[in-house]
Amino acid sequence: MASNDTPMMKQYNRLKSENKGSVLFFRLGDFYEMFNQDAVEVSKMLNITLTRRGGVQMCGIPYHSAPNYIGRLLAQGQKIAICEQVEMPVGGKGIAKREVVEIITPGTIVDEKFLDSRSNNYIAAFGGDKKGLSFSYSDLSTGEFRTTSFSWDERSDKLRKELARVSPKELILQETLLEDDTLSQILKDCSFLLNRYPEWLFQLDTSIERLKQQFQVNSLKGFGFEESDISLLSPGVILDYISEKSKSYLPHLRNLEFYSDSDYLNLDESTQKNLEIIRNLQDSSKNYTLLDVLDYTKSPMGGRNLRRWLTHPLKDITEIDKRHKKVEFIYQSQTMLSTLRDRLSNILDIERLTSRVAMDKAHGKDLIAIKNSIKESLEIDLLLEEWSDFSLFKNTEDRCSLEGLYTVLENSIDDEPSILITEGKLIKNGYNSEVDRYRNMKSQSKTILDEYLEEEKRKTGINNLKIKYNKILGYFFEVSKSNISQVPESFIRRQSLVNGDRFTTEKLNDLEVEINNSHSKVVELEKALFLKIRDLVKDKITNLMALSVNIGELDTLQSFSYSATVHGYIKPELNKSGSLEIVNGRHPVVEAHLPQGEFISNDIKLNSTDRNFALITGPNMAGKSTYLRQVALIVLMAQTGSYVPADSAKISIVDRIFCRVGASDNLARGESTFLVEMNETANILRTATEESLVIMDEVGRGTSTNDGLSIAWAICEYILSNIKAKTLFATHYHELTELKEDNMFNLSMAVKETGKDILFLRKVIEGASNNSYGIHVAKLAGVPNEVIERANELLEHIITSSSKKELSEIPKSSNKKKLYATELFSSEEYILNAIKGIDFNSITPLEAINYVAKWQKELLSE
Repeated sequence: MASNDTPMMKQYNRLKSENKGSVLFFRLGDFYEMFNQDAVEVSKMLNITLTRRGGVQMCGIPYHSAPNYIGRLLAQGQKIAICEQVEMPVGGKGIAKREVVEIITPGTIVDEKFLDSRSNNYIAAFGGDKKGLSFSYSDLSTGEFRTTSFSWDERSDKLRKELARVSPKELILQETLLEDDTLSQILKDCSFLLNRYPEWLFQLDTSIERLKQQFQVNSLKGFGFEESDISLLSPGVILDYISEKSKSYLPHLRNLEFYSDSDYLNLDESTQKNLEIIRNLQDSSKNYTLLDVLDYTKSPMGGRNLRRWLTHPLKDITEIDKRHKKVEFIYQSQTMLSTLRDRLSNILDIERLTSRVAMDKAHGKDLIAIKNSIKESLEIDLLLEEWSDFSLFKNTEDRCSLEGLYTVLENSIDDEPSILITEGKLIKNGYNSEVDRYRNMKSQSKTILDEYLEEEKRKTGINNLKIKYNKILGYFFEVSKSNISQVPESFIRRQSLVNGDRFTTEKLNDLEVEINNSHSKVVELEKALFLKIRDLVKDKITNLMALSVNIGELDTLQSFSYSATVHGYIKPELNKSGSLEIVNGRHPVVEAHLPQGEFISNDIKLNSTDRNFALITGPNMAGKSTYLRQVALIVLMAQTGSYVPADSAKISIVDRIFCRVGASDNLARGESTFLVEMNETANILRTATEESLVIMDEVGRGTSTNDGLSIAWAICEYILSNIKAKTLFATHYHELTELKEDNMFNLSMAVKETGKDILFLRKVIEGASNNSYGIHVAKLAGVPNEVIERANELLEHIITSSSKKELSEIPKSSNKKKLYATELFSSEEYILNAIKGIDFNSITPLEAINYVAKWQKELLSE
């Protein structure tokens, strides 16, 4: 710090040193200013002007538009320390007192302006000791708080799975864990904000005490924990972190839930990715995913709950059956479904609104949103009266409690309140007599003064008595000389004039003060009343949080019913027989993006005795991968509680789904395609059980033919003999059809041959394929005819050759024609690329016609 720094810069430097690692938004009048290195970095990230004053680099943003800039910085993984002017200097001398009132980080956001209403915003913590590892996470904006634990031997699979499923925006990490090569490899290419904390902060005893303090209990046994549970090591760190950043108490974090793999159908990182449940493989967006197809939710809570259910399918057949029955009840009453959807669309984000109330961040519009949402919830509950299995309220007392809160909010909060609690316009007329009096005084000051004047005229008998006003005396009575003798003793002389005297009274003085101060008094009173009302809402946090959970579940159930209606899904039959029978199953995502009726449906029949392993052969492009994924997705949907795309489906509960379909290089981890494939395969062989569903596609293709065939063969044998899981194994190694196992059977993709041409029928049939049709696929892809013809020649030689020597004697091609770039593509593809490259805004209609004529000529000349 330079010795010649101004007092303000000394203040800034002190606050910056206390908030290292955060961008300091330093309030200066109507702007937030940043200085020095913060200014340099922020100016680049926000593309705003960097200036210099007195040798200090600086940039600034207007206070009123700060949320937009804060959101952009949060999206880039930055932490922002908000520094406000909390006290102005007395007499205008000196500098304003400033304090950091909040630190906003990607994982501690509660302001709806920075949040996606349909997905959670998680912060996670990860720590451990020699006994095991603890992974916990929380969404501060909703109050969700969960923890789990796993052994060191499980660390690779479990951590990858949890990070993929939770997708935290921020992770608090015990930094000594990075000394473990496995964990370091997983975390080094993470996309979230990583906070490294020392080991001494991750202590089991300290975390337990922090949790007891938060929940105001003497023991955590009531939450289902023993005090030796390693899972408790990390959640206390989350509490400390978010308390420090938000600088507020967190009363809405009232429960810590333990979860484990045994509670849900297990989906590892690779399976979640390959099945494109929540994010697609192209751009990681929701488009073209299972979530995209099933998401007909109408409320934010429903949208978030649907995501949670899809990544946590159930294993308990009783619980799954309960969901299916509720979906069926709504599905069978389309009138009720329509009404439910209309009502649910009017319900706002009770969960996040309540969290803001709990943290004293809620404003008037938030309370109106809560009020209106309670009203809609009460109406929905009346619809559900005939449905004894489901209610939005735990009991009559719970319902009455929120009815009472609705009444308070309806009577008290203005229908269009101000957002700022320092501006007034929060409380309705008629709720508080004192507020009404000051409001009337402000709006009806002339009437009030006229009424008082008439009162004094009657008392004094001075008929020409007047109330006047000037800036020096304020309000005063003016009495003519002829009436001075009638002035009572209660009148206080202020000024004597030639034509009369000016007086005041204690009441007139009081009225003047009240009139002049009425606005500030109204604001003061409204703020005090608002805070009391907000505290009343805070007292109902438990009720409101329970309501939000029930709304989220109801919305998800109606979404399943609506998707079944829209897409023609059926209710699956769940059992524990070990069998899987799907008749005319369809891929839910592919079907949704094709014209109605165009998707080719297929069957599958597996059991745990003599038919648990299906070997699927056939050409690429014939639909094998789609078929594999559709079977996995139908099972996942069924165990989530959804209806499924099929004519019928009898599904035995599975404990895990493994989907090893497709692979690509993972350059960030230094892994080739083949290594990625083998890592995923190794995980399946280590952890799959007889109750698992295993989907494997083209295993072994990333190495030599002999190596790949040998690996694929050994994998099939191991699954058949040791694991015995229900398995769909697609391969281009036709030699695998020679495997002799009683519980294995062959399937293939039907192909129609017409002369030299083929047509992929997209239909799965019993029996092995005797041809991969690779050259036909190359032709369909637009490979030049010269190459196709040469490939057919070589295929004949290869088929008849019995040794490498014979292969080496194959004559070279006599075709010396050079292939130009345009010849590597079919004419159709070439023309499509040409169209993409034309700027139609810069050509004339005649030029466009000439282009079309040229392309027509090229197509006709083929």
